[in-house]
Amino acid sequence: MNALGVANEEEHPLLRQRVRDIASGGEGVLAAVLHEWHGGRLLRIAYVQPAAGIAWTTAADNIGPALWRGTSSSGSPGGVTERRT
Repeated sequence: MNALGVANEEEHPLLRQRVRDIASGGEGVLAAVLHEWHGGRLLRIAYVQPAAGIAWTTAADNIGPALWRGTSSSGSPGGVTERRT
């Protein structure tokens, strides 16, 4: 478990980085990891924001780094960079 900041927000090492939720297979930016009480238990909840669409939550243990993605030919982030040999 990582150190807590303001409002029970965990200072997670993947914060503001692209992550993959292994439970849903979705990818997005990790917006926050909060410690919240649910059903009498303290849980670590990850908030993930996709590039387009609605953010979702998952257990913090379900997230990991997303596959590496470079920039597209237009220079915008998120495009898959092809490697040519």
